[in-house]
Amino acid sequence: MSSLQVRILVFLGTASIIGIILMQYFYLQANYNKEEVEFNRSVNIALKSTAEYLARKQNSEKIVKDKKGLIKREASNLYQVNMELPIVTEYLKYSLETEFDKQNIHTPFEVGIYNCGTNDLIYYEFNSMPQDTTTKMLEPKKVRNNKKNLNHYFTVKFPDKESFIYQEMSSVIVFSILLIIACLIFAGAIFLALRQKRYSEMMRDFVNNMTHEFKTPISSIKISSEVLLHHPVVESDARLFQYAKIIKDQNQRLNDQVEKVLQIAKMESSTFSLRKEELHLHQIIQELLPSYEMRVQQLQGEIIKNLQAERDNFNGDKFHFTNVVSNLLDNAIKYSKLIPKVQINTYLKNTSLVLEIVDEGIGIKEAELAKLFEKFYRVSTGDVHNVKGFGIGLYYVKRICDAHNFEVIIESEYTKGTKVRILLKN
Repeated sequence: MSSLQVRILVFLGTASIIGIILMQYFYLQANYNKEEVEFNRSVNIALKSTAEYLARKQNSEKIVKDKKGLIKREASNLYQVNMELPIVTEYLKYSLETEFDKQNIHTPFEVGIYNCGTNDLIYYEFNSMPQDTTTKMLEPKKVRNNKKNLNHYFTVKFPDKESFIYQEMSSVIVFSILLIIACLIFAGAIFLALRQKRYSEMMRDFVNNMTHEFKTPISSIKISSEVLLHHPVVESDARLFQYAKIIKDQNQRLNDQVEKVLQIAKMESSTFSLRKEELHLHQIIQELLPSYEMRVQQLQGEIIKNLQAERDNFNGDKFHFTNVVSNLLDNAIKYSKLIPKVQINTYLKNTSLVLEIVDEGIGIKEAELAKLFEKFYRVSTGDVHNVKGFGIGLYYVKRICDAHNFEVIIESEYTKGTKVRILLKN
């Protein structure tokens, strides 16, 4: 993925998340407005019913029904009921609680009764709704008004109106919060993934550049060591010859490791691609064997060839597949016991060409088998202490086999040996 594509992805992701958050904000605002309208409607119904109830008690029901501007909203949470009739507090309290309960308005309210002539507050009470609505309120018995000559109006105020509306919207609010949290988590995951990708690209470029820089001095050391080995002075001195040989061998080992790292870096880049052609498995094996047979013979071991496949052609990338076989042979020798014994088998299974490399080495514990193809993972070697490496060989093998659509299977028994099988599917 190019830097431009990454920037576009980040922009679109950010815009989407901001858009979702804004949509949720407007959605909540719309729901609040809807709930507020519904609350106001329910309050008006309850107050009108209360006014009619109080008027009936004064035998003045018609006056209230015909009155214009009976209910006036003085503020968002304050309502004034202009009855202009005597009001009995017991009836008012009973009716308000009953009607609010009918409308599912269970929030505290303040009620005040005022003198119509002087606007003086003559009664005030705070009602701490909600209450236990399972118990039905009893209508008070007939109560006489001690101030029959006074006309009143009353007000109702809901101090916790906003809290009540938000409580009614609780499910919507919870859903919106969860959605926003999910978006933020997703955004965080994308950010971390992109940062990790950038870090991986930087590390890959660093390793690639570093290993390339190693190639020149390694090549120089190789040439120098070969010249040194064939110098008459060195050839005549056993100790110097041994030192020169160590330099050459270790330089070759370093070159092999650098080459592996370069292969991994190239394989993980966006430019990696296979150059497939028709190959012959037996030919690849025969080309690789001489150098490995020499190593094994020095250890008094042997490599047994059992190339029985009647057809050995397949399509693949010669460079990478040769490296796969080389890695497997190298592992079979490295993880062998004192005297290596390696067997190379080829045969046909159904329509697939099969390559097997079998050793009688230290084997692999069952718990480690699932981790073999992880990058930088190294199998414990027990008493074998001369095994060197970065833990990228089998990772490379798996990646190349996957790229070819080949199946690689590892079977092993601890202390007895390992069998690696590759099914080369055309």
